[in-house]
Amino acid sequence: MRNTGFIAPPAPDCDVVFAEATLWAGDIVADKTPVRMSTVLGSCVSVCLYDPAKRWGGMNHFLVPKGGTTAIHGDWAVAHLVERMHELGSPARNLQAKIFGGGSPLRLANEEYAVGSANVAVARHMLASYNIPIVAERVEHGGGLRLFFENWTGTVWVRLHASKGA
Repeated sequence: MRNTGFIAPPAPDCDVVFAEATLWAGDIVADKTPVRMSTVLGSCVSVCLYDPAKRWGGMNHFLVPKGGTTAIHGDWAVAHLVERMHELGSPARNLQAKIFGGGSPLRLANEEYAVGSANVAVARHMLASYNIPIVAERVEHGGGLRLFFENWTGTVWVRLHASKGA
C-alpha cells in the first residue's frame, strides 16, 4: 500500500452515518454497522478483516506476537477477530485481510528486539491457518503509522510518521 501523505481520510458519502472507534493495544472491534476505526502503530500490528459480500468488517491492535490469552497477543487477537466476524455471519472463507504495522520506530540494532517483525509473522501465519487472503499490507516500516479503516467499504488510509531514532 502506498503512502500518499494524507492529513485525514475524506468524508464518506453523505448518506453514510458511521460511528468512530479508536483502538489501543489489546482492542478488537467487529461490527455490522458502519464504523471508522483508527489507531496508531509502531511495532504493534493491526489486522483489518473485511467481508466484501456483506460489506462489514473488523480490526484488532496487538502488542506482542504470542504467549498469553488476551488481545495484546497476536495469535489470540487474530483468532478472536476471526471468531467475532464468524459470529456476525462472516465465515473465514468470505474474508479478506489487510495487515499494518510491525515497524521499528526506535531502530534498535539488536535482533532480539525485533518484535515488529515477529508480530507481522504471527499475523501472516494465523491468517494462513484460516486460509484468509492478505490483499494489502504496509508492514515493517521505519516509523509509526496512523491508520483509518472504514469497515463498510474495506478502505484503509495510512500515514507514515518518520522515525526519530533511538
